[in-house]
This record gives sequence, C-alpha cells and structure tokens, in this order.
Amino acid sequence: MRKQWNILMVLIFILVIVLLSISNADSVTISFLFGEASLPKILVIIVSVLIGALLVGSFTYLKIYRQQHRIRQMEKELHRIAELHPEDASRISVTNTTGGDEAETRTSSRRSFFKK
Repeated sequence: MRKQWNILMVLIFILVIVLLSISNADSVTISFLFGEASLPKILVIIVSVLIGALLVGSFTYLKIYRQQHRIRQMEKELHRIAELHPEDASRISVTNTTGGDEAETRTSSRRSFFKK
C-alpha cells in the first residue's frame, strides 16, 4: 500500500510541475558569470526540478551507502566476537543482513514478531 501512495504522490507532483510549466511559457533572462541567456520558464522550471532531484538523490544514496558500510563493519565485529567467545555464540544473533535469501524484510520480521 505504501508503494501505491508513493506512486500517487509522484504523479501528483509531476502534474503540479507540468501545470506550473504550462502556465509559465514566456521567456526569462538568466544572468551567468560569463553572460546571459534567454530561456523559456518551462525549461528553467524543469531543469531546476531535475537538479534538485539529483541533489536529493545523491545525498540520500551517500547516506545509505555509509549506513550499509557501517552495518558490514559491525557484522564483521560481531562475527569476530562470536569466534573469540564461542561459549556466548548462542546468545549472539549473527545474521547476514546485507544480502542473500536469508535476510529478513521489514514485512516478514513484523509477521514473525506477531506470530510469537
């Protein structure tokens, strides 16, 4: 259901951008350090939205990459601790969350939580 809401929100956002672009079809002059350019407002709005989306996406990707890297480091440390202390290995839950078929999804973890 969440995926459907995300798709709906993206479609509404695109519709607003398209309507805003159509209503602003006249030209605008943009001054750069090296000169000026006269472009339609539609192009300026669409390019601005795309640049914003790329920036947000790149910062989000960077954060996710750092989190995954930290998770891998912590899992290696947990495996090392479990190897050093085999008597406590049964208490230490060592699972691979970075990939494979063994990884639990959020939905499956919720289902297993409610079955208990």
